[in-house]
Amino acid sequence: QVQAISKFTNVECLSIDQTFTNFTQCRLYAVKRDVIEMSLRMDILKWPNRPVSMRMQLMKKASGYKPFLYNVCQSDICEYLEKRNHPFINIIINSFVNRSNINRCPLPRELMLEHFRFPVKILELMPLPFGDYGLFSTFSYGGKERALVKVYFTLTEYR
Repeated sequence: QVQAISKFTNVECLSIDQTFTNFTQCRLYAVKRDVIEMSLRMDILKWPNRPVSMRMQLMKKASGYKPFLYNVCQSDICEYLEKRNHPFINIIINSFVNRSNINRCPLPRELMLEHFRFPVKILELMPLPFGDYGLFSTFSYGGKERALVKVYFTLTEYR
């Protein structure tokens, strides 16, 4: 029987608008040979008076990272956190809700995700072929991108 190993390979955090956010931590930790944990900390310096939108893209590596299956735009993060009305985002958010303080609005000034391991159970809800992937999350308001988080992971098989 073929099974899969899944792990994080890289994480990139970019604060495009330095007056909106500042990433104080954005890194992966090797816990064991095949176990990688991710920790992120982001300070919200100035919460805008208008809704902050979020875009989540699942990308697959094929001569660079190309869009794969999901490209979801959520016009208001707080509205989403209240209604939980998109299945793909639900799978992602629910996978780290116990390791994070991102669960309801108003959001705290410091958003964090601590010691998060790749959720293997996510593959039961969203089966993916073996390969290298990226989950790109873009946060914007006023029609401009303000912050970007790129999480890279790999799915490999073993027998």
